[in-house]
Amino acid sequence: MMGFMRIGALLSLLGGRRGQWAAALAVLAAALVVRVGMGFEFPIPWNDETAFTSQAFEFSRTGSFYVYGLNADRIVMWMPPGYMLLLAGVFKVFGYSFDLARWVSTLLYLGCFGVSLGILRSLRLEGWKAGVAVLLTLIAFLSPYTLAISNVARMEAFYALVFLASLWALLKDRPALGMALVLLGAIVHFNAVYMLPPYALLVAWKILRREDLLIRPAELLMLVVAAVSLLAYGLFAVKHIGAFADDMRFQFAYKMGSPVMDGPSGWMKVGALFLLALAQLILRRDLGKDVMLTLYGAGFLALSLNGHNMWYSFALVFAIWLVLLGLLYSIQSLNGHAWARMAAAVLAVALLYPLGQYSWARNPSFEPMWPRVGLLRKSFLAPDEVQKVRAWAAALPSGTTVSFGYSGVEPFFYNEFAQSGARWSISGQSMIQVFPARVNDYRVFCDSSLFPPYLAAYDWDGYPRKSQDTGCVIIGKGK
Repeated sequence: MMGFMRIGALLSLLGGRRGQWAAALAVLAAALVVRVGMGFEFPIPWNDETAFTSQAFEFSRTGSFYVYGLNADRIVMWMPPGYMLLLAGVFKVFGYSFDLARWVSTLLYLGCFGVSLGILRSLRLEGWKAGVAVLLTLIAFLSPYTLAISNVARMEAFYALVFLASLWALLKDRPALGMALVLLGAIVHFNAVYMLPPYALLVAWKILRREDLLIRPAELLMLVVAAVSLLAYGLFAVKHIGAFADDMRFQFAYKMGSPVMDGPSGWMKVGALFLLALAQLILRRDLGKDVMLTLYGAGFLALSLNGHNMWYSFALVFAIWLVLLGLLYSIQSLNGHAWARMAAAVLAVALLYPLGQYSWARNPSFEPMWPRVGLLRKSFLAPDEVQKVRAWAAALPSGTTVSFGYSGVEPFFYNEFAQSGARWSISGQSMIQVFPARVNDYRVFCDSSLFPPYLAAYDWDGYPRKSQDTGCVIIGKGK
């Protein structure tokens, strides 16, 4: 009995402000170890980063998203421009570096954790429940899958921050602000669609109960900003409608290559969360915070299951984390429903295993890149190898074309290509069309033992990676 009391006291302490500050320091330390100690080792450079950072780099220089290396004929339109605009603004102010691009994700990830603490405080959990909520949040944010998005130049950390901020606004009784943030999130990634159900339910609930929906002036302003931003993106898409249509066909063909929502089991998982939200709604006869947490959990789950992308693994972790927070809130607030509180507790305990499993179990894609102490003493590419290629690229004649095999190392060399007027290029015709292959003046082959061997399957241009630390070799090719 005394042991349980001590555990309860420790959890209560962890749930307080000092415990939350300690948790924040732990997350900050983990993010800095990854960013400073494993800057390009966890994760290694990925070709998606080339796509996003190159458009940001060009926009910061020319005001256009056109990148010769991605598509020689037109602007690439396969993603909304929000993330690229953010990076472009940072590059414009501070100058470009691949390091800086990844630092942006680190800061966005830390912002996500800050917002998560705001979410916890808005729940006003008491005693051991507050401590458990902090522990669950730490598990979610210290998962290697979540830490990965803190150190990769993709938009996951950005839209996760926007979505969590929208949830926080909703829990703080600022639904119009939450809706505005979701709409702005659509400028960052189309995954914003998965966060719309809570707002659809809220509007339907207000209509059925004939209740007013209070929209404060600042929220109205944010809704206007969101509407104008969406309109601007719409006009941009219309201006490049052919490119937009082609890239969207490519995106949907890729997504539809796998079962929607990962098949029947995925539909059942998402459906189960909607049923849980419905049960919470019926029990309290109101749109409680637990309902909204569960619906956001369903949104992150759908994002993960339907995305078919290795970087979306963090969303599965976030989904379980948010559902568990909702269950903790149900346990505390469903007064007069002892059986329901017991059922919520049982379900919460049952979800602890999948939370740990999806947070820490290694999957085949991440296995070769899993963070480990050895990465602190290893370089993805030796600094002198990177400097060798930089010096060479800076001295190339203007108009020279160079392929790196779209291997993800291109962002190390943007400044030098801009300086010389030479152009880096992918090997294919464009990002969405492999053939006819481009004929370039040079092929720079960079290899590293940190490249997962499975990536060699994508090296179709005659230079397969061997996953060996052979550095970078400059190979001449005639036109």
